Amino acid sequence: MKILIVGASRGLGLGLVAEHLRRGFDVIATVRKPEDEAGLKALPGAERLTLHQIDVTSDADIARLVAQLPAPLDIAFINAGVSGPKSVVTADADTLNQVMQANVFGPIRLAHALLGHVSQQTGTLAFMSSIMGSIAENESGGMEVYRASKTAQNSLARSLWLTAARPAGITVLSIHPGWVRTDMGGSGADIDVATSVAGIADQLATHAGAKAHRFIDYNGREIAW
Repeated sequence: MKILIVGASRGLGLGLVAEHLRRGFDVIATVRKPEDEAGLKALPGAERLTLHQIDVTSDADIARLVAQLPAPLDIAFINAGVSGPKSVVTADADTLNQVMQANVFGPIRLAHALLGHVSQQTGTLAFMSSIMGSIAENESGGMEVYRASKTAQNSLARSLWLTAARPAGITVLSIHPGWVRTDMGGSGADIDVATSVAGIADQLATHAGAKAHRFIDYNGREIAW
């Protein structure tokens, strides 16, 4: 089994690499800078790990990665993203654009480029989404730029599935990892990285071959759009 994990240098991405190496996968992982590779190379099972450097907002990086990938992949998991500013009112236009490029347009453009490398009928294309992308479950406001970016990502993931992935029988998953103790989630979050990534890996296995687009959390709960 082969999995590509994009955005793997730390936190959930690093945890997903470790979990899938533990489960016996051949793992292809991406980082943004060479110095980000050290933690990955130290993981148990790293002899089954291949590393690439990519910025998902760079069309040239996307093209280079896709040209070097083996086919077919059983799973492609896109984990890129930033938290961004808290307020759409006080943020400047360049910062807002950077968030949308990193959280929405870059990941979706990469996903389209990867479709030809994902196994038809049984393969899965997954995005690290967030419950904050749910309009129906937004009862507190706040983090409005991040929320909007994940809502937009979910919408474009649905369009990708309808127009390109579904005809090929490829499953698309938008996965909320839970509130996790990472740099983004903070020390007061509900769960640790190991709990989240084990649940995510279980959901990837459970939904293999589903040929659907689902918005779920790491425990498999369906999240309202």
